[in-house]
Amino acid sequence: MALPTDCKALLSAPVQAQLGDLPLNSPAYGPSGVQGDGSLICIWADPRSDTTNISTTISRKARGEALDLLNGLVKTQGFSCYTPDKGTRCEKEWPDAQYPVTDGRTLFWRDDVLIDTRYSNLAPTGFTSSIIASIFGS
Repeated sequence: MALPTDCKALLSAPVQAQLGDLPLNSPAYGPSGVQGDGSLICIWADPRSDTTNISTTISRKARGEALDLLNGLVKTQGFSCYTPDKGTRCEKEWPDAQYPVTDGRTLFWRDDVLIDTRYSNLAPTGFTSSIIASIFGS
């Protein structure tokens, strides 16, 4: 299975609508788009904003390495995990250290593909599920 190469194509129209006109992959946030190793980094954020952003990295991750990562997040950072969509999903939210907003991270692993999303003050409904459907078709 090839990793995706188009950030916008990952999201359904309803999820894209929730992001509105938020810039995608602004150079202000460093590397984004397709990387040398084939991974894809997608960053929706306005450089004029201190918070309000969501970034996703889609990469290859072998089963053992992925399970070590996810189990480590459970043990050391209190993430919660469950097994939807034929994969493993782990997530956690917390109050931002500086602003009165919620930050969080959601990871989903299936078939040696890891979807790793971090967000601050922006958690569109169906975001991860839309990416899962785009990649795996279910």
